Amino acid sequence: MSDIYPAEDLWLANNSMGAPLRETILSLPESEWEKEDYLALIEQMDDEGLDDFTRVRELLGLATGKDNGWYTLRIGELKAMLALAGGDLEQALIWTEWTMEFNASIFSAERANYYRCLQTLLLLSQEEERQPLQYLNAFVRMYGADAVEAASAALSGEAPFYGLQAVDRDLLAFPAHQSLLKAYEKLQRAKAAFWGK
Repeated sequence: MSDIYPAEDLWLANNSMGAPLRETILSLPESEWEKEDYLALIEQMDDEGLDDFTRVRELLGLATGKDNGWYTLRIGELKAMLALAGGDLEQALIWTEWTMEFNASIFSAERANYYRCLQTLLLLSQEEERQPLQYLNAFVRMYGADAVEAASAALSGEAPFYGLQAVDRDLLAFPAHQSLLKAYEKLQRAKAAFWGK
């Protein structure tokens, strides 16, 4: 039960249902798990029935601010990153294309360019007779060196969590969340002072 939301709203969209996954998901950018563990997290999210369109920040109950990759990250995009980390390039391509289709309008030009480059590299990786290095110069001209480097690092599993910074337990990486916590504490002090009279 919630003091803020009607019960029927919580049934449709419970803002704290991702709380058990919070620490796991926020630690992903610095994680060094076994490949199968990343793929198991995709399965876990599917088993829990998480909607691919859900914004991760909303699932985890975070105010991330607009200046980072966590702001636009949806479950479907996270699955693309997890598939890359797990070395499942076919699944990564499916989720990368999903991400491009459903998030393109909210991505920065830089992020959209990265995903176009990543999609191209993923498609090329499925063609055994072609060597990606022979296309390197063309890709750099098309997408820019930074995008090619980032997409290549994601493809190799070296850096699959593009645009996501690591977040500590205190959530110091999210100033907007810190501001909300301070406002909440101030409100609680005011309530205690008022009701304590």
